[in-house]
Amino acid sequence: MNVAILAGGMGKRFGGAEKSQIRVCGIKIIDMLMKRFSSFNTVIVCRDEEQKNLFEGYKCVVDEFRGYGPLGGIHAALRHFKDYVAVVATDMPFVRTDVLEKLYSSAVRHNADVLMPYWSHGKFEPLLSVYSPEILPLVQHSLLEGEKKILTPVFRAENVVLYDVECLRKLDKELVSFFNINTPEDLKRAEEICSSIGLTEK
Repeated sequence: MNVAILAGGMGKRFGGAEKSQIRVCGIKIIDMLMKRFSSFNTVIVCRDEEQKNLFEGYKCVVDEFRGYGPLGGIHAALRHFKDYVAVVATDMPFVRTDVLEKLYSSAVRHNADVLMPYWSHGKFEPLLSVYSPEILPLVQHSLLEGEKKILTPVFRAENVVLYDVECLRKLDKELVSFFNINTPEDLKRAEEICSSIGLTEK
């Protein structure tokens, strides 16, 4: 399975800190994710060469389209793998491997251009989704047109499979795979999740 961790931009609500370097459960998020995904073909997608220097010892690729946020990262991941790739945001420390494998296998089985989890209230999860190389031309077109929203090229694709997150509760009862850290309050909640699921990596 191919996995791309999007290292992302600066955490503005963390005083400009790199989210990948934030410690949760006593370990940097990026180290936590790379350890968890060590059996997969995993790369870190960086916004530029300077950010790449933070991840010495890890396999990295750099955005070709700079300043386009996550869509630029998805483009870089697809260009790198030329195959299906599961995309994970670096601020999602609790993504379960079995959840990722379920989404990936479902995307392949349905021959999906994109397989994207969604919530009943209409929220999509484009940063915990699976993308096919078939969507690369649409992504590149959006970038060339200056479009930064991930959903713009996604919903131009022919075969978009929307995956109800509730179907994942058998694997992830509390759906913590979709928890992401945007604020200091989220970080406090992350530490509580660490305790509740018995995750105390050092």
